[in-house]
Amino acid sequence: MGATLSGVALVTGGGRGIGRAIAERLAADGARVAVAARTVAEVETVARAIDGLSVVLDVTDAAAVARGVARVERELGPIDLLVANAGVAPPPLPAWEQEPREWWRVVEVNLLGPYLCAHAVVPGMLVRGRGRVVAVASNAAFVPLATGAFPPISAYAASKAGLVRLVEAIAAEAAGTGVTAFSVSPGTVRTDMTQGMFEELSEEDWSPPALVAALVAHIATGALDALSGRYLHARADDWSALGDHADEILEHDLLALRLRRPEPG
Repeated sequence: MGATLSGVALVTGGGRGIGRAIAERLAADGARVAVAARTVAEVETVARAIDGLSVVLDVTDAAAVARGVARVERELGPIDLLVANAGVAPPPLPAWEQEPREWWRVVEVNLLGPYLCAHAVVPGMLVRGRGRVVAVASNAAFVPLATGAFPPISAYAASKAGLVRLVEAIAAEAAGTGVTAFSVSPGTVRTDMTQGMFEELSEEDWSPPALVAALVAHIATGALDALSGRYLHARADDWSALGDHADEILEHDLLALRLRRPEPG
């Protein structure tokens, strides 16, 4: 257990895997947690285990998200932390072999979903002058795909790159208000979604869900608020010490998705 937390957290995709680990860690540290997902049995199981609130919703449905947020704030109180974790991936097929509606559904869940959640939650945070948004992204947003490190995942890569930029935009637009935003990568966590995508990985290559849960809990303390808008990796970054290097990170524009150009001449 880390620092003691207070306030209310909403975790989407919280019924299993990474989302469940995050919900459990936040509750263990003292937050009042609402667990949201589409599967009733899963969210109810997690909510019971952490004495939280179960919220059944589809993050791509704006009306459902608005109702879910209203219920959380009515029953638990104002949301201090939004963890946009719900995500999906299509079958690993080249872009031209994907069924277009299935391809687009990935973008809707992974990018539109976090946007709709932030759209519903951030206005209240701005009124109160405090709040944090954490979106679970992926290295698929920026690693070279031609190396074969990832299977064909065009929709997933595009949606996660968009998510990293969405978070940076929210952070910039909310600068100076007391509301901060972060994108985080959990590393490669063994889940139903990733198991079939990375069959060649050895056991030590998988990241434990508890690691990203600890990172999110650290963000929730406010220790990394100076790095609002940045991309933090649960496994690759020494995130417990990043706050001590905030000035250097900002000065050199690190932990961000950027275009590198060759030097002229």
